[in-house]
Amino acid sequence: MGGAAWALFAGVSFGIFQAVNRRANQLIDPYRATFGLLLVAVVGLGIFSAATQDLALLSSAPLFAFFAFGAAGIVHFFFGWTFLSLSQQRIGAANTGVVTAATPLIGSLLAALVLDEALGAVVLVAIALVTAGVILIARRTSTGGQRLRYPWFALAASLSWGTSPLLIRWGLEGLSSPVIGVTIGLAAATTLYAVVLASGQAPTTSGTPPRVRRWILIGGILVAVAIAAQWTALDLVEVNVVVTLQQVATPIVVLVAPFIVGTAIEHWTWRLILGMVAVIAGSTMVIWAN
Repeated sequence: MGGAAWALFAGVSFGIFQAVNRRANQLIDPYRATFGLLLVAVVGLGIFSAATQDLALLSSAPLFAFFAFGAAGIVHFFFGWTFLSLSQQRIGAANTGVVTAATPLIGSLLAALVLDEALGAVVLVAIALVTAGVILIARRTSTGGQRLRYPWFALAASLSWGTSPLLIRWGLEGLSSPVIGVTIGLAAATTLYAVVLASGQAPTTSGTPPRVRRWILIGGILVAVAIAAQWTALDLVEVNVVVTLQQVATPIVVLVAPFIVGTAIEHWTWRLILGMVAVIAGSTMVIWAN
């Protein structure tokens, strides 16, 4: 299977994962739901790394590489996935998925500020499109007439996911295996989550119904498979091709959320569709401009 096919597979998997994640956190708090997903994902990706990667790289990697990958995992998974779950509980999986499609734009802006990567005039148009899309999502109502809240948590997730590539790039300078790196990051995020939950700092609820465990297991497997496919694609084709094709995750979550989640807030509206088109168009422009 070629790099483009792997990228599409990753995008579809990420899209379904977002809907499954919302299904998992419908009946329990987002903190335990996120920890469960991380636990399943790190086990799955750890097995994949051990089977496909050169683990001898770990012995020669500098300490800074482990620190960078660990920090990237905490930013991307601990914070990013928590914000994702909180956003899904407030505005639904479909709306959250559309707003988080702004991640490439945020990542490009941060790269320009931190890494001095040049941005062209096209970014101004992209910013306008993404902003318009987010506003459309913020002002829409569900089919039941419920007014949505402004998507602050979804934007925070995008900020987390746009920041982590900077740390990943620094980590790759010392350990040139993205798959091992993301496994280290997942392990760091999972460990930190375990500490936070054990200390009682997160506002959790009691009890975990068996059906929720099934959704958490499915979600963890999906995201582990998606991450593995994403980095396989990155090893075969250009980064902008992979990131562009993975934008398919947004229409996928919009498409499947009404069926997997089933709440009124997930149903399609014209504001949702227009917002999705605007955000994807703006993000894609940034990807190809850079």
